[in-house]
Amino acid sequence: MRALMASIFKFDSWSRMPDTIWAYISMFLMGVGISYILTFIDYRLGFLLMGGMIGGAITLVCFFNTKAGFFISTALGFFMFYLKRMTDDEVPFGVAVDVLIAVTFIGSYYKKKLGGTSAWKHFANPITYLHLINLAFLLIQLFNPSMFSVEGWLFTTRKFFNFVMIYFTALNIFNSKKDIMDFLKLWLILAAFAGFYGCFQQWHGLFGFEEHWVTSDPVRYRLYFQGGDIRKFSILSDPTAYGCLMATSIIFAIVLLLNTGNKKHRKMLLAGILFMALGMAYSGTRTAYIMIPAGLVLFAIMTITNRKTLLFIIGFLMFFSVLIFGPFHSNGTVNRIRSAFEFSDDESLDVRDKNRAFIQPYIWDHPLGGGVSTSGVQGITYNPGHPLAGFPPDSGYLRSALETGWVGLALTCFTFFVLLYLGVKNYYQSRNRETRIIYVGIVASLYAYVVANYAQVAIGQTPGAFFFYAAGAIIIRLRNFETANPNTDNNNLKPVLK
Repeated sequence: MRALMASIFKFDSWSRMPDTIWAYISMFLMGVGISYILTFIDYRLGFLLMGGMIGGAITLVCFFNTKAGFFISTALGFFMFYLKRMTDDEVPFGVAVDVLIAVTFIGSYYKKKLGGTSAWKHFANPITYLHLINLAFLLIQLFNPSMFSVEGWLFTTRKFFNFVMIYFTALNIFNSKKDIMDFLKLWLILAAFAGFYGCFQQWHGLFGFEEHWVTSDPVRYRLYFQGGDIRKFSILSDPTAYGCLMATSIIFAIVLLLNTGNKKHRKMLLAGILFMALGMAYSGTRTAYIMIPAGLVLFAIMTITNRKTLLFIIGFLMFFSVLIFGPFHSNGTVNRIRSAFEFSDDESLDVRDKNRAFIQPYIWDHPLGGGVSTSGVQGITYNPGHPLAGFPPDSGYLRSALETGWVGLALTCFTFFVLLYLGVKNYYQSRNRETRIIYVGIVASLYAYVVANYAQVAIGQTPGAFFFYAAGAIIIRLRNFETANPNTDNNNLKPVLK
């Protein structure tokens, strides 16, 4: 037990404590107390106490072992919506994720400070500066005269601050390439499980609490019931977030698949890609269907001189052609995939184009926008009566233009451009094959998200935000590792794919 506690908390005083007689007496008394409450007072109070104890233990782990805390926060980000549906949205698991992110961020800061190193050592880079500029721009939005509600501003600012903490925490905990690979492995495992569970929902049907959650809201049911079937959402918040996350994870997994010589790893990646691809198809998210070719096109451009890339692209184009133009029309899932590429017959796209044309004069007249949380459903909630309240943004970029003006839209686009530019630049500057593989996978996946943000509010959804903002930290830290140890694992002149 001492070794276990030492590996978690990293402090000898903490590791010695559980082996004392008082620790065992305390645990025994707590067990007796909880049993008494469950039996004689109120079972709900007992469960509340147990939940508090478990939550307290997890919080301590996040503070003292920040790498484990970051991974726990990521995992809970995947499962929190599933847990919310199990409790009929009565337990605020989203708040728990926010708390763990904050605790992990604070723990990473104090861990660096106690270790005698600066917590801001790796923060001097363009991505950090742009995140801080975006945060400062949000603070300026507090004084936007077009905004009615401070509460809505607090909601958006808190959410973005969480994203910035994810980025800063990742910068601090990614202290080696192994740390980065551990995170990416965890991500693919969680994404593959989400893909499998979406397939389970399609083949088995929804559980009772999931069906109740869908049908309890008429608007939600109308959005989810398409083509005679319920769009699958797996363990995530909704079909759109599920489909987009599957798409970006598939792209990254394909890059790894084409670069591994281990047969066991290839089989695991193939199985994961299969489940994720089926889950994406069952989600009915047409934006996700477009993300795959978008990300793979960039991947092909960056590695076009390689034979494996050419063979894969040829095979993918043949499969894609059969899927889109094949003589089979009775499968609803295939028909929805095809509809994503029939731009001339897309009624929803026509409606979105008309909405954008209608709202453009407002955007030009308000360079700072109408204020955060003023459009869509959030506008109705936080800023009722606002000209943008209830107006459907239907796009991350359109939402930026509406709420933060063309100034905010330009800042958002520039941030994404710099993120991708640094990834591509570092890829071509790297002389390490493994590092280049990570770069090209990250850049292709991020590019798919940037493309998807045109049709959906794709960037900023949990748990996808963990990947998106941690990816920025990965781009920075990989370059730090290579400049600090230029001769380590230096496979000069070897292609990225062999």
